[in-house]
Amino acid sequence: MWYVLQVKTGQETDIVRQCRGRIMQENEEVFTMYGEKKCRFRGEWKLKRYLLFPGYVFIDTKDIDDFRIRLHEIKAMTKVLKTGEDVVPVWPEEEEFLRQLGGENHIAGYSEGYLEGERLVVIDGAMQGYEGKVKRLDRHHRLVTIEVPLLGHLVEVQLGLGVVKRIEN
Repeated sequence: MWYVLQVKTGQETDIVRQCRGRIMQENEEVFTMYGEKKCRFRGEWKLKRYLLFPGYVFIDTKDIDDFRIRLHEIKAMTKVLKTGEDVVPVWPEEEEFLRQLGGENHIAGYSEGYLEGERLVVIDGAMQGYEGKVKRLDRHHRLVTIEVPLLGHLVEVQLGLGVVKRIEN
């Protein structure tokens, strides 16, 4: 089961490194989710990775209570997210969605598509099949904003998406 660990923004990769090196056990995984977008740098388009959920680290474990005890060895602000007094895992349908979006490496790859009238059609990448979740499209910055379910709430996330052409009806 996946759980969410809140950390100080900017320390996500350091917390993941510390957890992996000091407290993570066999059959556990600690990770952050990344997205890929294209940025123009000195006239060339370069692929850039960025955190999808700043301030959050994901834990895949069967025993969260034991993990929370071991987490005290990490010398940083960390807090496993709860609902009330209960530590709750990411809901199964949310976990499945995030697994599909990020794949095995937890990276939502850059997508490409085209506009058919006002309808977005994604032909390649992590956004394929999720066109209906698009809230905003920023063609200039090659980003799309979608709402991702996480712990019963909808969280806005930006993903890289290049619109290669527009087809008028």
